[in-house]
Amino acid sequence: MNSTYKKTDQRAGEELGLWEPKRTLTLESARRHSFFIKMMRRALIVLCLCLSSFLVYEFASQSSVTFIEDNPTEAVKMINPRYSGRTNDGLPFYLKADLATRKMTERDVVSLIKPVLEFTREKGADFSILLAETGTFDDIEKILNLKSGVSLKTDDGYECETTHARVFNKEKRIEGKEFIECNGNFGEVTGNAFEINNDYSQFIFKNGVTAAIEQDSAINTIGGSR
Repeated sequence: MNSTYKKTDQRAGEELGLWEPKRTLTLESARRHSFFIKMMRRALIVLCLCLSSFLVYEFASQSSVTFIEDNPTEAVKMINPRYSGRTNDGLPFYLKADLATRKMTERDVVSLIKPVLEFTREKGADFSILLAETGTFDDIEKILNLKSGVSLKTDDGYECETTHARVFNKEKRIEGKEFIECNGNFGEVTGNAFEINNDYSQFIFKNGVTAAIEQDSAINTIGGSR
């Protein structure tokens, strides 16, 4: 009879949550849960600190980077571009540069940095070289405008230095409106304007010409005017 009452009381206590062993286990579980939550909070705080430190380091290390804003007038930039064409008599020429920029306002013209022109004076001859610091190229008319540090070296030994040259690639002629100094088989000549005509074989110097002629045959090659 007494055992029956004990079992009944124990069952009633279990249903009411008053059984001592179960209450002890529940308390330990709560403590473990609290400890877990506390550790998770500490781990999250440490993680946030590490992430913040990483972001600060990244921004500090990239502070020297220059961001180039888009220019609405620029259509496209080309690195190491290369253009090619032919003269009126069918000879090839090649134009390359370090950088070319084509603008929306001038779709047929590209601005060039350090352009180099390779052209052939006549069939079978080696390439002649014309280079400059800056320039523009009309891709339709095949006209090249060069400025600053313009240097010409032809396959037949002529060397010229100037600051401006306008090259008509199809017609195979060059003209300029600034000071020029040339050396060749005609000697040394300077002028404040010039033309190079007849397949780049006739040099005409203008405006304040000075010359030191070395050969009489140079008369057929050089002309001058004051």
